[in-house]
Amino acid sequence: MDTTRWTARALSACVVGAMLALPGAAHAGTGVFDDPVGDSTGVDVSRVRVVHRNAVKVSVRSALPLAVAQVYSFWIDTGRGARPTYRVSFRANAGFDDALGLVGSFGQRPSRFVRCPGMRARADIFTDAPVSLRIPRRCLGDPRRVRVAVRFEDETTGSTDWAPERRTFTPWVTR
Repeated sequence: MDTTRWTARALSACVVGAMLALPGAAHAGTGVFDDPVGDSTGVDVSRVRVVHRNAVKVSVRSALPLAVAQVYSFWIDTGRGARPTYRVSFRANAGFDDALGLVGSFGQRPSRFVRCPGMRARADIFTDAPVSLRIPRRCLGDPRRVRVAVRFEDETTGSTDWAPERRTFTPWVTR
C-alpha cells in the first residue's frame, strides 16, 4: 500500500515537472515562448517570458546584443471584445513615458494614451539583461488573462523581428 502511494506521488511529481519544463507552454501566471534564432538580422528575439501576477511583466531575450537606434514595441491584449489592446514602445538607454497607448490593431496609431504610474521599462545596451516591461494590472483593468506580441526594430538597418510571429500574439497567460 505504501509503495503504491509513493509510486503515485513520484509519478505525479514527474508529470508536473515535465509540464513545467515544456517550452512555449503557458502555466498559471507564467508563460515562456521561444522564437527561432536566426530568423532576422540586426535584431533577433529568442525568448519571451510573460509573468501575470500583481503586474504583467514581459522579459525578452535577444540572440544579438542590443544596440543604439533600436526600438522595442510591446502589444498587450487583455481579452476579447470590448477590452482594449495596449501598445508601449521605447528605446534602449532613453527616457520613458509612463503611458499606455490604446490601439485597435497592430498597424494603428494609439487613439489615446493612459497614464500608468508604476510602469517600468528597461533596455540597456551596456548589459546582458533582457529587455523588460512591467505594467501594474490596475492600469490594464485587472484582466484575468493577457497575451503579448513583441517587435524589435533596428532603425539603422531596417531589420525587424517579431515574437512569436509577425503581428501575432502569444497564447493566453492567466493569472
